[in-house]
Amino acid sequence: MNLVAYEMCPDFENDFEVTSYLCFLDSLIDTAEDVKELRHAGMLLNYMGSDEEVADLFNKITTNLVPDLGIYQQVTENICKYCDNTWTTSIAKAYYTHFSTPWSIVAFLGALIGLIFTAIQAYYSMQRKI
Repeated sequence: MNLVAYEMCPDFENDFEVTSYLCFLDSLIDTAEDVKELRHAGMLLNYMGSDEEVADLFNKITTNLVPDLGIYQQVTENICKYCDNTWTTSIAKAYYTHFSTPWSIVAFLGALIGLIFTAIQAYYSMQRKI
């Protein structure tokens, strides 16, 4: 808050980096679930209490701020390009749907190894009969 107030001083020449960064974070944060994702990624530290309070703070603090939209334009485009990639979304969806626990990964690898050994056994059994 103090940095935003300092940035707004008419005696201070700047590019509104702090204001733009807060508005960029506000574009990423809408709900408490978004705060939780950013905390798990290590981008946010929450010393306020609940994730809902942090989401409300970011949604309220940037209401009357005017950011420099060009500063984080490239980052926003890269995020959109990454999320619009069908391979990325398909792999992420499969990972979170089918491999959410380590045991499911172990079971999948066990089944895969079993299928490989079965295919090898079938191949060698056909070789002997011919």
